[in-house]
Amino acid sequence: MIHRPLNTVFASLALILFSACSSLQVTEESVSNQAVAGVTVSSKSTATQAVLANAVVYFEYDEFTLTSKSIQALKGVVELMNKNNKITLSLEGHADERGTREYNLALGQRRSESVANYLIANGIKRSQLSVKSYGEERPLSLGSNDSAWSKNRRVEIR
Repeated sequence: MIHRPLNTVFASLALILFSACSSLQVTEESVSNQAVAGVTVSSKSTATQAVLANAVVYFEYDEFTLTSKSIQALKGVVELMNKNNKITLSLEGHADERGTREYNLALGQRRSESVANYLIANGIKRSQLSVKSYGEERPLSLGSNDSAWSKNRRVEIR
């Protein structure tokens, strides 16, 4: 049996974790305030948190189709999940305050399903995904203006 020094093993593990994150493509979405924070994932590894912190998908008004910028943000999630099929994600759809409560719940659900469908089309198992909608109930930004609304039309990946 070959015994390797402990710090060599840790160095190898660190190299693997950093290389897993090296292909992350960060994109800028069309959000008025650039102070929008990413999603915090406390129960997942540091490498997983790094990928998911940039995995908030934003949508245009009354839309649930993915933009090219959204797809770029999701590529890192696909790569991470293809490397570790034990990861499960919650896709939480949101809407801005315009529209009825019922309409916004349905729109948030369609947005979450849109993200789920993209992930599934790229090899992720449906059993790894939980899809839900909060509609307008959990705004990221308070306010009744374009700046606030653009931040609230989103799917958070946790």
